[in-house]
Amino acid sequence: MKQDPLIGTQVRDYLIRSSLGEGGMARVYKAYHLRLRREDAVKIILPDIAHDATFNARFEQEAQLAATLDHPNIVSIYDFGEDRGLTYLAMQYVGGGTLRQSLQHQRPLEAALTIHYILQMARALHHAHQHGIVHRDVKPQNMLISTSDPHQLLLSDFGIAKIFDRGQEETRTGDATLPAAPLHPLTTSTGQIVGTAAYMAPEQVERQPVDARTDVYALGVVLYQMLTGNVPFQSTTTVGLMYQHVHTPPTPVRQVNPNAPELLARITERALAKKPAQRFPSAEAMAVALESARAALTHPTFTVPNPQTSNPYTSHSSTHTSAPTPPIYNTPSQSQAPPSYHPSAGNAPPYSIPTSRRKSWLPTVGAILVALLLVTFTIIKWPTSSVPLPLTAATPTPAGAFTDTFSSNNYDWPQASSDGLTASIEQGRYTLTTDNQQNTHFPYPKAVGPLPSNFTFTTEIAQDQGSLQVFYGLVFYLQPERAQCYAFIINNSGNYQILRYDGGNAPFKQLWGGNSTAIRRVLHSKNRLQVIARNGQYSFTINDQTVPLKPGQTTLSDTTYTTGEPGLFIAGPSTSFTVTKVQLAIP
Repeated sequence: MKQDPLIGTQVRDYLIRSSLGEGGMARVYKAYHLRLRREDAVKIILPDIAHDATFNARFEQEAQLAATLDHPNIVSIYDFGEDRGLTYLAMQYVGGGTLRQSLQHQRPLEAALTIHYILQMARALHHAHQHGIVHRDVKPQNMLISTSDPHQLLLSDFGIAKIFDRGQEETRTGDATLPAAPLHPLTTSTGQIVGTAAYMAPEQVERQPVDARTDVYALGVVLYQMLTGNVPFQSTTTVGLMYQHVHTPPTPVRQVNPNAPELLARITERALAKKPAQRFPSAEAMAVALESARAALTHPTFTVPNPQTSNPYTSHSSTHTSAPTPPIYNTPSQSQAPPSYHPSAGNAPPYSIPTSRRKSWLPTVGAILVALLLVTFTIIKWPTSSVPLPLTAATPTPAGAFTDTFSSNNYDWPQASSDGLTASIEQGRYTLTTDNQQNTHFPYPKAVGPLPSNFTFTTEIAQDQGSLQVFYGLVFYLQPERAQCYAFIINNSGNYQILRYDGGNAPFKQLWGGNSTAIRRVLHSKNRLQVIARNGQYSFTINDQTVPLKPGQTTLSDTTYTTGEPGLFIAGPSTSFTVTKVQLAIP
């Protein structure tokens, strides 16, 4: 194989290291920015067309268009220029491959993952459309998988994007107003068709004006492919594909894959309508429909962390499943397979007993013996090993109002490492990192004391790494010795749940759950969660937006528990969270 002459050379500040791929107008390289010391991707226009002013203009147009976009699911543009006759575009390096590679085995993706991916792309496209940009080449090859989070997609390649004129006469379609025609054809020659045939909307084939609904159609093709394993139209010729896009109805999704959810099949059908007016009027409208499909798919039982009651301080082995398994109040030995457990199954106590001293389903006498053993071993276990003695411990002082910004550990949060959780406090941050086990952890400040009947409990927390499906949040009225509490948790896919743990072998109780657009869904983005308690009446907010509960209600009533500690809810596997503030206000 012939060696690429650019590999090993320097283009401006970029050391070209390897080739990532080639398109119709440029080749993409993995490069190292020598001054910033980071990996970037560099797109360089192909030499055989570099002399063509039309292609150079389009290449420059890509840089100018894409640089205006700032969205977590759109590849960032860093730099644009020319060096030694080479025109280059430097952008964010996304090293996890493409969605096309995930679909190459021609098997459907799991429905929840499909929704998660398509939602990200719909929101990315809507952001571009709001800036007057139609992508016009939406396809799995242009959807890049994040290296740090395989559930995050980033949309790339706006090289053939088209500006539509917001000032022209508008046409109304349903509930949205869309421009009637593009401003100009950019640098494409008259009558030239741009795009990829398998994902091309009928109006592109027929050289008609394009708008946001053109991208909705292409995204519908991708959705069809994810649900069935194949694109809706196939032909040995490009002309054959184009004809089918214009004239042939696609085979219904559920006829190809009977296991595909009905709502997703309907969304796909509408997105693939031949006439733009019959599609979703915008990518955001398609996203809203997908949100509804996800809620229908997961409600009333959502996919939640599945903590096992192995460890009354932090460690709870979990399986991400929507079917709760009755818990067992113990931790099996390492040679045993841990039983599955749901967080809302009710016995996820927050303090850990060393494995060598855990017993299966403690009878009354056994519980007393274990409590005595805990006192003996306290000095060799980090603070999380100390468990209040249910029969002899003094009544703790009730909690007072406090604000903890973690300048120190005045409130005695757990630190160091234990049972799969590493915790540390420094420089105003409480950092919590889980290992590669599916465990759930409930750290709480031992120096605070039990909550009163009226309080407002707030935490500010960000997920820094891990799957966007993993839940995190706060707990209140936590009773470690009985494994009982309430939990208010979210994940970065946009779901929230309000749960009650009832301890012992009792199943969990989901008090409410849903999906919220208030949740900031990007890693490293802080979410502010709050519960307001007033004598057994609870209301909840996410980033200062009230969480809707039952229709017409914003308050939930439950008086099962009226005393216990405040704490946090952290789940694994392989996740990291940063807590910057915990506050308790008492009216």
